[in-house]
Amino acid sequence: MTDPGDFVSQGWLVVALSQPACAIVEEGRALLLRTLRDSVSSSIASIECYHESVQDDARHTELQALLSTRFQEARIANRIIRAELPVWQSLIGTDLHVQRFPYLRVARPGKPQDNIGIHRDTHYGATPYEVSVSLAFTDNGVAGALGVITGSHLRAEADFPVTQTQSADVTKGSVKHKLGFLYAPKQMSSDVRSRVEPAPTRPGEALVFSLSLIHGQEVNASAVTRFSTDIRLVNSFAPIQWQRTVHADYYEPLAESPVAQQARRYYAANGEASAGAAK
Repeated sequence: MTDPGDFVSQGWLVVALSQPACAIVEEGRALLLRTLRDSVSSSIASIECYHESVQDDARHTELQALLSTRFQEARIANRIIRAELPVWQSLIGTDLHVQRFPYLRVARPGKPQDNIGIHRDTHYGATPYEVSVSLAFTDNGVAGALGVITGSHLRAEADFPVTQTQSADVTKGSVKHKLGFLYAPKQMSSDVRSRVEPAPTRPGEALVFSLSLIHGQEVNASAVTRFSTDIRLVNSFAPIQWQRTVHADYYEPLAESPVAQQARRYYAANGEASAGAAK
């Protein structure tokens, strides 16, 4: 892993996963391919060529929902995160919560509708105390990678004005909304979007970034479908609003120090709520 100190200045890092975590990545790839072969065609050679069999957008959304359900049921992303616990603790702290239901991203080549564009999560209620871990399940080279603006996480919101828009095909509570697409995206200027640079990753690597970092992808310009997942992590005692408006069970406990554990039990014995997220 790059020096964690670089995270402060850059706002992002690429982490090489350990062998146990890489084994879970391969398990995830196999699960996705098996599901596609069962649902689309037994002749699909790899998840990278998914787009060759699925061009229709409605069918794509239906399959992404199915793949996401299977992926979440198998706890693939959560297990990868747990396998790398010392890495996250070195960045965020001992006591951690993790997103309960991470999004599965499936971006076909040349399909801007498969992406959520360039954005900054703090524009949507997130905080810089939270980080996102984007795990690659395909080789996401320069043409297919998420992009970032290094150092943007330290700049004021006023430096990046946005225009409020409404999505043409995503409504609140719809299937695509539940898959992580925005129903009321905030559009960044073309000048800002032009400054985004790719941060390539491949299976066995994770892109870790602050939620105040400008990042994203407008279109997958590679020749293969990009499969990835992003899962949020936060210190359990970060000064954030834990009952997120997204949904009440957004985070679940990941790691707890002995001191935090005994403090929580003490407060429970006295009928009081402890600091941090509800356990």
